[in-house]
Amino acid sequence: MRETSLFTCSTFHLPIAEREVIEQMIRASSRNEEGRLEVRYPDLVIESHLDGFFVHSSVAGWASAERPEAISPAFWAILVFAAEAGASWVSFDREVPASEDWPSFP
Repeated sequence: MRETSLFTCSTFHLPIAEREVIEQMIRASSRNEEGRLEVRYPDLVIESHLDGFFVHSSVAGWASAERPEAISPAFWAILVFAAEAGASWVSFDREVPASEDWPSFP
């Protein structure tokens, strides 16, 4: 068994255009044989949930990781923070209030 943590933040901490692209890709995704949505976003593993989506932090977890062009600096900062804190996933949730610790894009 592996133990991990989850970093949860508001969807308002993602730039609007980036958030809209991810949400559109989730809406347009098809389901695989197991019934899971297959969200095809460059460089990221994304899983949808009722109030937003999860993003796997592994892309930012390697010491040599450089920010891919498809990921904004604001998004990258959240992924790096989560990876360094030991969180495997970041939950971007519409129900979570924005934090003063991160830039907001309402």
